[in-house]
Parts: sequence; structure tokens; C-alpha cells
Amino acid sequence: MILDEIIEELKFAIKGKKLINTCVGVSFTASLINDGSLGIAHTVLDGDNSLAGDLMGMDLEEIVNSLKNNSIERSILLSILNAVSDIPNPTEGDPLDTLEGGKLCVFGYSPKVDTTKFSSIVAYDFVANKEANLGKIIIKPFSSFSSEVCDSTVIFGSALVNGTIDKIVKSISTNNLILEGISSVYAPKTLKNYGFSMIGKIVAIDKMKAFRIICEGGSPIKLSTYTKKIYVKIS
Repeated sequence: MILDEIIEELKFAIKGKKLINTCVGVSFTASLINDGSLGIAHTVLDGDNSLAGDLMGMDLEEIVNSLKNNSIERSILLSILNAVSDIPNPTEGDPLDTLEGGKLCVFGYSPKVDTTKFSSIVAYDFVANKEANLGKIIIKPFSSFSSEVCDSTVIFGSALVNGTIDKIVKSISTNNLILEGISSVYAPKTLKNYGFSMIGKIVAIDKMKAFRIICEGGSPIKLSTYTKKIYVKIS
């Protein structure tokens, strides 16, 4: 599985580190590491956290090998992996802004895309329960996804959290494959092996403020004040 390979690639980055605090918020989950780093991921409420009450102070190696059983555990896991996976020399901005042309396919929770740069867009929404035709953009429930041929494809990192990324990658044919969003992880070796050409992340520019907003139930709009988008091409 892709997530297992990402964990294996990032083992060097978690070695010897401990979890200082984690917060499972309404929309996002955040984790603080003892080296001062902060990671954020989507909160996907499905299942129970088997380590609830015991996480603070634990070694990251023990945590990442235990929290993979359901979406709520992977929310915490991905926030930790995000904390330790810094992008070297990133470009500030959204990798979607570098794309244009024919058919774009997008996978995420209510994904929003600029329709002016593509001839057509198919958005597979993890929360939609019926198809909606909005002109150039067609929104489909992810449950209807079997395969797709696209010029470019963006998979939001929430597919790592809810466990759908393997099915998507196996069933998509595309010229450009991008992983992005607040739950994405910089694991270039693994992602390149699966055909990804760019990785985009959302990182905190004020770590403690971002952490408190998540813990205190702040909105995504409020959190965006203290974060920025970055990306890198995988060479």
C-alpha cells in the first residue's frame, strides 16, 4: 500500500522523535513534535483512536506503526508524517495554478477548482451522494468511480486519510499526477514510483496559532490566515 511505503520512506525522519501534543479538531487534526515541528491533516471521523489517552510523549516510531486501522487514526498519522516531511526549497503557491489544458480529474472532499483553465473537469467528491452537472465541471460521488482517463489529475491528500488513494492510482490514466492539500506528504521516492510529478502541501506560518485554532474548533477560513501553500516538482 502507498501509505505503508510512505511510512517506510520517512522512517529516518521520525527516528528518535516524540509526540508532544496532538489535537483532533472538527475539520483538521494537528500534531506537535518535540523538535518544534507541526503537522496538519484532515479530520475524517471514522472509527476510534486505539491509542487515545496514551499518545502524548510516545515515540513516533511506535505511533506510526500502530495508527493505520481507520480514518481517525490515519488523520493523526498523516498529521505526524506532515510534521516530519519538510519540502526542501519549495515554490510558494498552488500546484494547480501550473496546470491548464484538456480534461482535469480531481479527487477530494468537495474539491473546488478554477474552471477557466481546463476544457472540462470531473470532480470525484468523497461526500457527494449524487452526480451534478455544472457546465464545464461534473461532480460525481466517489462511490461511482471505477476508472478515468484524464490529461491531468489532482489527488488531495485526504485520499491518504480515508484509504482510497491506492484504488485511485491503480484506476487512473493521466499525463500529470499531483498530490496536494493539507493532508499530503512529501515522500518523493514513493510518490515518483507511483507516477506523481508534483507534491503540494499547506504548512503553518504561525505554528502555535494554527495549533490553537484547530484545537478550539476554528474554521478553515480562519486557519488559512496562518498557513500557506507550497509545492515542488518531483525530479
